[in-house]
Amino acid sequence: MHQNRSAYVKSAWQFDLRDVPLSDPGPGELLIEVGACAVCGTDFHVADRQAPEWQPFGHEIAGTVAATGEGVARFTAGDRVALDSSAPCGHCEICSPPPHGRGRPEVCRTVATYWGAPAMGFSEMLLTPQECAVPVPDSVPLDVASLVEPMGVSLDLVQVAEVTHGDHVLVIGPGPLGLGALALARRAGAECVILAGRSHSVARMEAGLALGADALIEVDRQPLSEYDFGVRQPDKVLVTAPPAAIPEAIDIAAYGGTIAYIGVAWGPDAVIELDADRLHFSKQSLRSSMASPGTHAADSIRILQTMPELGDQLISHRFKLGEIAEAFALGSDPEQKPKLKKMVMVRE
Repeated sequence: MHQNRSAYVKSAWQFDLRDVPLSDPGPGELLIEVGACAVCGTDFHVADRQAPEWQPFGHEIAGTVAATGEGVARFTAGDRVALDSSAPCGHCEICSPPPHGRGRPEVCRTVATYWGAPAMGFSEMLLTPQECAVPVPDSVPLDVASLVEPMGVSLDLVQVAEVTHGDHVLVIGPGPLGLGALALARRAGAECVILAGRSHSVARMEAGLALGADALIEVDRQPLSEYDFGVRQPDKVLVTAPPAAIPEAIDIAAYGGTIAYIGVAWGPDAVIELDADRLHFSKQSLRSSMASPGTHAADSIRILQTMPELGDQLISHRFKLGEIAEAFALGSDPEQKPKLKKMVMVRE
């Protein structure tokens, strides 16, 4: 058994560091020494109201392979890796290539995942299926490599929207996913990228400018419906805000435009009303982005390697595992939010 400390959470806002010994990795598994685990908005929802019983959490992970199980050929002890929270199994009828399968790993239903294991990302160590891991180059620090999973979400959003050269793009929501999407839209050749968010998100809006935004819209001071986009409305609207933002995104998108979204509401606010006739007669497309199972991790690590400004601009705070309660207190403090971008728990 391997000695291990793991953070557990119980709603609302209760945290506990526990001794959770881990066994040697089984067939196809890796034992990972966690180097960094970034804090996701989902973690705040879990801590606030989605953990009725004590449970481990944290899913944006990078670290070092401590041991490998039987049948693992891609990794050896000492390898630096980043994890996706889920990955296609690679061998079911959906994943397998034609003629024996459908060749669509992105819709695999028998995913490989470490979710629900005795220890997850906010731990010293965890066990994971090897399918969830990708190599991390030495040039990428592990705290930056922990952004592989959210960067894959941003990449999926940009790909679902089919952002291409010459597009005018509006990103709604300046969180880490929106900022990642902004940078990737610019990288994809967008001619104009505008970021919309609330004025109190000072650090995030400033990061948007640093990552290439042409303009900012503070929606609490100027509603999107009143913003003058000039002679050309956005061709692509990328929504990382909750679903309530979708109807307005449809209203302001260009004729023939695409609205892609990843925002969730975790409750009744997920139900919205929209004008289907407007969508139809404007020849618009509304598309959902769901990067699970993860298929973008290898691309994400290359993006983080070739765009070091992403790590510099997205990460604002680093904490040790033993400071997890303090980290979440900071992240939920309205007075601190103007300074907050991405928090990462790093190895002590």
